[in-house]
This record gives sequence, structure tokens and C-alpha cells, in this order.
Amino acid sequence: MKKSLLTLSILALIFSCKVQDLPKEYTSDAAAGIFISDTRKATKIAITGGSGSHDFLKFFGIADGRILSDKGANTVIYTQDVAEMGVLIPVVDILMLTNNQALDAKAQKAIFDGVNAGKLNLLINHPSTWYNWKDWPEYNQQLVGGGSESHENLQEFEVSVVKPDHPLMKGVPATFRIVDELYRWKQDPMATIEVLALGRGLESGAEFPVVWTVKHPKVKIVGNTLGHDERAHDLAAYQTILKNSLAWVKKK
Repeated sequence: MKKSLLTLSILALIFSCKVQDLPKEYTSDAAAGIFISDTRKATKIAITGGSGSHDFLKFFGIADGRILSDKGANTVIYTQDVAEMGVLIPVVDILMLTNNQALDAKAQKAIFDGVNAGKLNLLINHPSTWYNWKDWPEYNQQLVGGGSESHENLQEFEVSVVKPDHPLMKGVPATFRIVDELYRWKQDPMATIEVLALGRGLESGAEFPVVWTVKHPKVKIVGNTLGHDERAHDLAAYQTILKNSLAWVKKK
């Protein structure tokens, strides 16, 4: 009897110390964009950030991380450490890319290994939808479905939903205005995508995709060029799209 109780105690200690399979022990720290779920089978999400022109931690790590954590239902870990990305990406279920800093070979391989194995769904947001890395063309061709090389000035523009019946657009206004950078995003001729929303410059009249999905045989991928600063991240329509994106990639 004592032996059984001891065994149970040891097992309880093991499971309480390591609730989820992660490369190291993490503690929830909202100020660092880290939200650890108490649920062992919680969906694990990594957010990658870092480099220039954006406050990655404030907007993608903290603001978006809090939404993605869904009040503790999911584990969310934000990082700007490229070395950490290489060991974190292989153990998560969803990767939200927001960085424009270069990734090393290990992190690049981890992304494609996870995608090609059908184990890593992707949310590719704002800075990471750019043509950031000329030495990694397969990233834009196969995962982003295209890219941007310029954008209109930071100013108000209009977004129109073109596929209102798609799950990502549920609860999103048919049209809304946002103060953001309208990326001049273009589809790669080799990629198959479904455009869900278009942005239109109020001065230029030019239209570009702002939310789309990439057709991939093994995983779900969402591209989203919105999200430069708080005027985007605090907008209800932006937050709804983010929540819907998570729900869509999580659904089997």
C-alpha cells in the first residue's frame, strides 16, 4: 500500500512539474508575451518576432498573445531569440510568424519539417508577409503565397470582405476602415491562394489582398498584412480576424 502511494506521489510530481512538452520550463509572464496553460493537452503556439520598424513584443507578443491564449485555453510563447526558435518550433502546434529578422538554418528547417509533416499550422502576419529574405525564396513561394516589397504610407484605408462565408470572416464587418500600412502584396505565380479580404487605398484607389489562405496539401496557412501598431491591434475587426484565424487552423 505504501509503495503504491509513493508511486502515485512520484507520478503526480512528474506531471505537475512538466505539464506540457516544451524545450524548457516556462512561467507565465504577460509582459514577456508568455501565457502558459494549465491544461496538459492545450494547443501550443509560438510567436516569432524581432528586427526593425515594429514594436514586436508590445503588439504581437503581448496584445495578440493574450488573444491567442484564450484565457488559458492555449499556451502561447513569444520569442525574438532565433536560437530558441529552432528548438521551440518543433514542439508547437501553431506558429505565428511576425518577424522580419533573418532566421538561421535550424529555424528554417524546423518550419518546413513541421509543415511538410503536417504538424505545424501557420499564421503569417504583417512583417513576415514581406519579401524579407532573398536567400530563402521557398518561404514566400510555398508558405506566404507571395509577398510585398513596398507599402503605402501609414494612414487610413478601407478593408472589404470578399468571401463573407469563409470561417475567417465570421463576425467581421463587410467593410471597415483601419489606420495601418497597406502592403502592396502580390501573389506568387506558383502559389494557390484564396483571398478573403482586400485593402483599398483611399487616396490611390489601389487594391491589395490583406487576408488570405494558402492552399497547402498538409497544413492550414493564413496570411494577414494588417497589424502595424495599436490602431490595428486594438481594432475589433482585427481581433475578430485573429480569433477566427486561430479557430480555423485548430479545427481538424
